[in-house]
Amino acid sequence: MLTKIIRLDPLNFSIKQLQEAIDLIRNDEIVAFPTETVYGLGGSAFSETAVRKIYEAKGRPSDNPMIVHISDLEMLSSIVNVIPENIRKLCERFWPGPLTILFEKSEKIPDIVTAGLNTVAVRMPSHPVALAFIKELGIPLAAPSANLSSRPSPTKAEHVFNDLQGKIPLIIDSGSCNVGVESTVIDVHKGHSVVLRPGGVNLEDLKCYLPKVEIFNNKNKELSDEFKPPTPGLKYRHYSPKAEIILIEGSIKFLEEKIVSLHFKYRTQKKRIGILHTHKNFQIPSDIINDPKCKMIYLGLRDSNIDSDDSINADKIAEGLFSSLREVDNQNIDLVIVEGISEKKIGLAVMNRLRKAASKIIKE
Repeated sequence: MLTKIIRLDPLNFSIKQLQEAIDLIRNDEIVAFPTETVYGLGGSAFSETAVRKIYEAKGRPSDNPMIVHISDLEMLSSIVNVIPENIRKLCERFWPGPLTILFEKSEKIPDIVTAGLNTVAVRMPSHPVALAFIKELGIPLAAPSANLSSRPSPTKAEHVFNDLQGKIPLIIDSGSCNVGVESTVIDVHKGHSVVLRPGGVNLEDLKCYLPKVEIFNNKNKELSDEFKPPTPGLKYRHYSPKAEIILIEGSIKFLEEKIVSLHFKYRTQKKRIGILHTHKNFQIPSDIINDPKCKMIYLGLRDSNIDSDDSINADKIAEGLFSSLREVDNQNIDLVIVEGISEKKIGLAVMNRLRKAASKIIKE
């Protein structure tokens, strides 16, 4: 199969430019498309054939449910049994945007979409191309991230192509995704509010609306084959490059010490090392910085002269996270030492992804 790429300016495009993608979806095919979070791999949420193609292209476990993308509340009404008033207000506050909400699904949604669960995860993306695409189709799209399962999520069309070329017919390229991590997933349908996956909508913002919202604690359920995750991101290892990731959580001084000791340990094993850091001015020996087999990758606000964990810098870290993890593989790096960040605002989502990707976590 040849994988075609069509390029659209997200601020200046026409529905006519989407026609080929629309025709493919209407014929039970699948298409990669941009959202504000990451690129999605979409097929009709009503088509078992299309959804099965998504699972096959990604190599996705069949018990990992998909998120359904809609363009308006009328479309939501067609795929869920009921929209409680408190959830309707949540939709009105955060949609379109990077928030996914669990609902009791209607019979229109095949069980293959929800991995046999009676709930369906739904969101309304804010990306103009995604919204226009779904609206013109007139049907919801089942769409997980457009990558091979367990790989870092794609925030650029080239990431999709690198993973799925020859496996899907079309990619809509609208440049980089500006959020950079997947949507927040929340369950409020049982009368209490639980964030199942932190993401593009910050916990602090949710608490302004839902003061008693809690973070889901899986208590190692992901280790059990019997555990049925209600949403993506709860059971399987995610977001990993081919390289081994060691996550360092602690002070800058602790980070500096660990980089020195880990560099010595793994360079004696002749491994190529990557260091992903968010502070420009941390102190490590020049022989590490100048080591030709050690790649320094900066995550953060590149035009800033100060080190900070404020929301602006955290947003930039989130935006560049998955691209940086993919860059690691392009550099043929064997092992990556990653600096942890504050869990304030979108930092909570960043740390969730890094912990999922890490093979080892070292805490101060």
